[in-house]
Amino acid sequence: MNSSDERPRFDHLLHYVPDVPEAVAAYRAAGLPAHTNEARDGFQNGGWRLDARYVEILTVTDRAALPRSRFERGVRLLEPAIEALSGPAGPLTFAVDVVDAHATAARLRAAGHRVEVVEIELAEHGISFVEVFVLDGPSWWPFFITCTPSGEELVAGLPPGAFERGPHDLTGLVVSVPEPEAAARALGELLGLPAEGTRVPLPGAAVTFERAGDDPHTGREAAGGHGRLSALSLDGVDSVGGAPFHAVELHGLGIRRPA
Repeated sequence: MNSSDERPRFDHLLHYVPDVPEAVAAYRAAGLPAHTNEARDGFQNGGWRLDARYVEILTVTDRAALPRSRFERGVRLLEPAIEALSGPAGPLTFAVDVVDAHATAARLRAAGHRVEVVEIELAEHGISFVEVFVLDGPSWWPFFITCTPSGEELVAGLPPGAFERGPHDLTGLVVSVPEPEAAARALGELLGLPAEGTRVPLPGAAVTFERAGDDPHTGREAAGGHGRLSALSLDGVDSVGGAPFHAVELHGLGIRRPA
């Protein structure tokens, strides 16, 4: 499969926090109606769902219990991104939906990348998914996912009012890096989407790269020179050509709205 056949699009972002209910309360106070799921086998998550796209808010509640979790392997693969955080919370990476994650893994291996494939089945919900993690890139690089049924099919099957979206739309991601144009080109090659200067036009949430300065928490260059996923853009703020925006921070994740 060629990258052009994979039809990549934004699926979800992972936001790591020490306490999921506390972070969910902060989201809701900011007008982003997130929800909390129960903790199970050392893992807890929640999220803000817009449609097939969502933000997942997650944490490890008990490392001793985590080996019992079906999400344990994925969490282990996220440890480099967790360790790269400048504080106790922040965005880790994001998932890109593709037609066939196994075919995407084969393409990436043929291009010289090291990848690991994770398969998870949620039998009680009638859902399964395949995730492909790229092991030889920056920790913020996305992983690839194919869900069965697809996210669109799942959302289409829900009754009206099944989830609370709120008034805002997620339209972009912001990554802070030392060399924005080079990072955009590299991500574009990974996704099979040509970069447009410092922007990669990923359907569902375009990715914009900004030049990183010193990390305000450590005084060192952001994420050891590899950059970091730093913010969400809402309601088109990523494509307004430098227009002013309001910014807030929710547990290490920047939120940008039009001014």
